[in-house]
Amino acid sequence: MTDSSYFSYGNIKLGKGSFDIPPILIGTIFYQNETIVDRRNPEVFNVQKAKKRINTHISLSEKYKIPSLIEISATTPNSMIKYLEFYLDHFTPPFVLGGNLESRIAGIEYLTEHGIKPDQYVYNTISNLKNKEEVELIHKYKIKSVVVLILGSENMTSTQRFAYLTEKNQPNNANIIDGLKALDVKKIWIDGGVINLESLAHILETQQLISTSLKLPVGTAPNLFLFQYSSPRLNIKYHTRYRRASIMFIVSWFSNFIFYGAIEDASESFASTFQSIEFRKLLKTRNIQLFKQF
Repeated sequence: MTDSSYFSYGNIKLGKGSFDIPPILIGTIFYQNETIVDRRNPEVFNVQKAKKRINTHISLSEKYKIPSLIEISATTPNSMIKYLEFYLDHFTPPFVLGGNLESRIAGIEYLTEHGIKPDQYVYNTISNLKNKEEVELIHKYKIKSVVVLILGSENMTSTQRFAYLTEKNQPNNANIIDGLKALDVKKIWIDGGVINLESLAHILETQQLISTSLKLPVGTAPNLFLFQYSSPRLNIKYHTRYRRASIMFIVSWFSNFIFYGAIEDASESFASTFQSIEFRKLLKTRNIQLFKQF
């Protein structure tokens, strides 16, 4: 496999232009209302439980031989600094830097001050280049990896999603991909932006189109809509766990990365993705064209 078929993050390979490499599974920690974070003061959190959740994620990644990253989210600048202090005390880059814009700014400033280089983390996310503060942030700190989030309606077609990336609708008469390249961003990820089940179908079609024509890594957060299907008559926790596993199975076929959501959902996410990978290998070795009829 050539360097042109993937991006490297340490010993992690992110596929692009095909789906031959297992997708990177990304679990989010310190998200809003996570139980280990104090709801009155997000700077306070349970350190031991945070370590346990990250270690579980890492051990599952090693067990199933599926590459993984942690996304560090935050709702305030000060809490982002606390989370990064914790992470860097116990773990090592690379990782994904999430949260709102104000928190990302504080995070990048902190990382720069503490010698973490911009090629050691992934900026998540940007949807356009019209926010001058954000564009200047990416340029000033020489951010090398950026996730582009496609914002659209639930029935936005794959053709429309492709146009979202390629039409010259950004400042300086550029499209968002060329605009980021002009800022010297080297590694551009494309996130489809899930709203509901229909949007996920369009996104998976879009991912195949982008992978083939633009040779960029594609992925999404397929579990965002699951609670729409929860019922008060069912155990919501387990009801959504099983739905998550089924969605992860199909998404892993056509994704280079997957934001599987809350880090405590790692077990079913890794297990389901592993089974999907093994099943796909079986079809390939047996030359079974399972989905050609659709």
